[in-house]
Amino acid sequence: MLDGAWNFVRRHQRKLAITAGIVGGIYYSGRLLVNRVVEMQAVSAKERASKENIRRRFDQNQNDCLFTIMSLLPELSEQVLREVDVERLITELRTIHRPQMPSPRPDSSAGEAWEGSSSNAWSANRSPSLSVADCGSAEPGSTPAPSTPQPDTVQSSHLAEPSRRTKVEIWEDIKLQSFARTLIAVYSESLLTMLVHIQLNMVGRSTYLDSVAGKLADPNDGQVSLEGRYESRLSAADEQNFLMLSWWFLNRGWRQLMAQIMAATSHCIRPLPLKERVTHRELAALFKGINWKLRENGLEQSLTTMLLPLGDENVTDYLASNLLTANQVFTPVFVRLLDQMRDIIESTDFVYVLNSCIDRLTAQLLETLQESFPEPLPMPSAPLLPTVDGESVPDLEGVVREFEEFSALPESRVVVVQLLPRIAREGHQILNGVPNHYLENVCASREMQALSAAVYTAEDAAQ
Repeated sequence: MLDGAWNFVRRHQRKLAITAGIVGGIYYSGRLLVNRVVEMQAVSAKERASKENIRRRFDQNQNDCLFTIMSLLPELSEQVLREVDVERLITELRTIHRPQMPSPRPDSSAGEAWEGSSSNAWSANRSPSLSVADCGSAEPGSTPAPSTPQPDTVQSSHLAEPSRRTKVEIWEDIKLQSFARTLIAVYSESLLTMLVHIQLNMVGRSTYLDSVAGKLADPNDGQVSLEGRYESRLSAADEQNFLMLSWWFLNRGWRQLMAQIMAATSHCIRPLPLKERVTHRELAALFKGINWKLRENGLEQSLTTMLLPLGDENVTDYLASNLLTANQVFTPVFVRLLDQMRDIIESTDFVYVLNSCIDRLTAQLLETLQESFPEPLPMPSAPLLPTVDGESVPDLEGVVREFEEFSALPESRVVVVQLLPRIAREGHQILNGVPNHYLENVCASREMQALSAAVYTAEDAAQ
């Protein structure tokens, strides 16, 4: 039997060798394939863990941005409310006595519209409320009737009279500052949000690379090969000095912004009569016109000087105000981060995101102001004419006319004076709201998230 098997092997030696080679090759290839699959699975799991780690760090960084902005807003709000003090104007308006014998006004409807301004609306701003008479007596050219002075105060009262402003002048300032303060809140909150997001995402990227470098660095070689231009680690002092750059906008840059907004608002709002009745669409056009005027006046070109202390004079002011020295702050790492941040601010992407944030907050503001406009009543429809049999048939001409009247239904109009308290109060809400829905809205926008992601993952944090 063994001889038969041996003879069989000798006769089919070539075939058996080929078969053994094929089987061995398949087995070896299978082992290589299995090992390759296991290796690819390990690499894929590692990549997923790394991406999840980056996403977790990024999400945490965005939460840190939100809390940081909330902590900085009170400092900005205090200065804005102090510099653009609408409540002080209201107090000044209440100190003016009404005329004892008011003359009859020919335009009674306009006077009633003027008196429609609610005094309780101002109380939400913790300011003295205005009476209806305060609004109703502010006719152009009217002056308060002087009270009978005592003999020993005749001369001082006579000297003080020329400096007293009329109610119309004060109301004009209230109108201007109510619009201006709310727009200052919109623009300053947008810029502060973008500034903090850029700063913390640049720092977050550097911190992440530092952690990777610490894990992968060879003890015998202090350098580690990473994708991108990773040159040196960010020290605690450099990080602190870099994050302190927001001080410039909070204390200096916003005033430059305020000056530009006041000029644009004055140009667009001054011609608007106080007793003008406007629709919600016309109010939206007013805000849009101010935004366009700001861009026309070069707001985008001055963003860098608003957000960063550039120039010898500004740098000296920044260092002196914070008790710092140039050698202490301007290290190579800090200078590189400052240059990268300046490149971001001067990019077209930054302007695009800023405009989208402003449009987003303005739309939210106008949606809130919509509550001040009552819903127009529907037009009554005429009954259909009966036929001989008692049935009703549509009158085509009447239906067409009714459709045209319904399509052209006039919007509700509100006197400008009645809108001022709500506009001024929204300026408070934008800066001091708890919870701050305006801030949450702009932080959650797709444009802001995209800018943060671009900064966090950029090769040199400057794209």
